[in-house]
Amino acid sequence: MTDTSTKKKWSKKKKIVVIVVSVILALLIAALIAGVCVLNWYCTTKDYEIVSTDQQVTLIAHRGLRSVAPENTAPAFEEAGKAGYWGAECDIYRTADGVWVVSHDCHTYRMMDKSAFIEKKTYDELMQMNVDNGTNIENYENLKFCTLEEYLQICKEYSMTAVIELKGENNLEYYSEFTSVVDEYGVDCVYISFHFENLEKLRSLTDAPLYYLVKKITTDDIALVQTIDNCGIDFNANKEKNFESDIIEQVIDAGIPIGAWTVDDLDVLDKLVDYGVTMITTDSITY
Repeated sequence: MTDTSTKKKWSKKKKIVVIVVSVILALLIAALIAGVCVLNWYCTTKDYEIVSTDQQVTLIAHRGLRSVAPENTAPAFEEAGKAGYWGAECDIYRTADGVWVVSHDCHTYRMMDKSAFIEKKTYDELMQMNVDNGTNIENYENLKFCTLEEYLQICKEYSMTAVIELKGENNLEYYSEFTSVVDEYGVDCVYISFHFENLEKLRSLTDAPLYYLVKKITTDDIALVQTIDNCGIDFNANKEKNFESDIIEQVIDAGIPIGAWTVDDLDVLDKLVDYGVTMITTDSITY
């Protein structure tokens, strides 16, 4: 009589292995599908509803007037200037050969027709790319990267304040390059960053106003910004938790400059004004 106990025992183990592998593969496939969906969502241009306010507020065009022209491009900044915005916000990166260009992402995938990490390419290499995404992109043929100098020139032409965001914690050793360029253009400038180290470095180079970007204001944030002269807090106005305590009042009572991002809802803007917050970064609210 054949002993089948070993065979049955092995079959059970094999079944367990097959089940575990199947579960892992299913999870990987689900994660891949979710990632593709998120990437597609991130790359899809939002349909903005442009609205106007009669509130006495300081409006900053987020990545330029991105509800009218592709974000962080010269046309977006020009449209912000024409619309009378107090300031135009941008994000900057340094190319491999030392040119500062305007882009929200460190990679070109979302906005350009070729894929590359900006900081690993030279300026000439990036100029071989065209913007192929963004609002009304069909109206802008052969649209290129906007340089820091082009952005500053537009700000100067329309008397807008340059609001420059520093991404990540890299290139600190090169910050004097762009602060010198800003000084040369003679435009009013505000520097912002989610990384406090960036603001500390900037304070050693410039007296321009600084703002610490936060998603949710904390008492630690209030204490932190008080360690730097002329440093404010710029918070996410779409997070209800920022309104659920007296934290906004604490910032104002401490004499800390305060702003809010990214506000596209007039009801949220009105609520901010009621709280005493009047520096508003927006995609689509105009005067």
